[in-house]
Amino acid sequence: MKPRISVITASLNAADRIGDLYDSLAGQTDPDFEWVIADALSSDGTADMLATWAAHCPWLKFVSEPDGGIYQAINKAIARAAGDYYVVAGADDRFEKEALANYAALAGRERADVVFARVHRGDQIIGGFQPRKAWIGPSRVFPSSHSVGTLFRRDLHRRFGWYSSRFPLLADVYFLKTLLRSGGVRFLAADFIAGTFAEGGATTVNQLQLLTENWQVQMLTEPYPMLQTALFLGKILTRFPAVSAELRAHRKRLAGR
Repeated sequence: MKPRISVITASLNAADRIGDLYDSLAGQTDPDFEWVIADALSSDGTADMLATWAAHCPWLKFVSEPDGGIYQAINKAIARAAGDYYVVAGADDRFEKEALANYAALAGRERADVVFARVHRGDQIIGGFQPRKAWIGPSRVFPSSHSVGTLFRRDLHRRFGWYSSRFPLLADVYFLKTLLRSGGVRFLAADFIAGTFAEGGATTVNQLQLLTENWQVQMLTEPYPMLQTALFLGKILTRFPAVSAELRAHRKRLAGR
């Protein structure tokens, strides 16, 4: 049987950009899906837009209430979802018109637990699955984007828990590494392009926190802590210009208070 898919979105003051995501979902060739949104009490009219759409879209449901961050909101939406599988989408992302049909067909036919598609990111197309490179870092294992580019069997959270509040930026990566190390999860890399992942989010601008969370994930999921620490220091040196720019901007903001 063809599985049903839930699209999961955490939103906050996204009225100026969530319309493109809505249009991309309204135009899907497979109408058998739901869109579940956890809004964090937006003050810009986002909740009013969602209410207007929900009035004539039986596939959309949302809640607008306080939350403790993006992954708590995603966990909340997944808990309310009814699909067999889910895919996360940021408010400024969008899907290709056959994305959900392709996901459902592959998941149903291959009985995969996790499906990695390809996505547009800037001027690149990223994707794939390379488990043998897990010791180097999560980005080498899971080149595809968690948002838009990864389909999960929803039942995995019953087996492995929710996205962890320990990692504000990389809870998705920690969850994926946990699945990989379990040895009991079936992964599938697909060739189709699922959509476009929008750049400019928290993982793009918070380089120092991204590096430290990445190191923690590797320390918790890989067997050689000294190797992971050496790789971590090497990444700091490689990205030092970006980290330095972030620190200068932070000090400038503090000085301006």
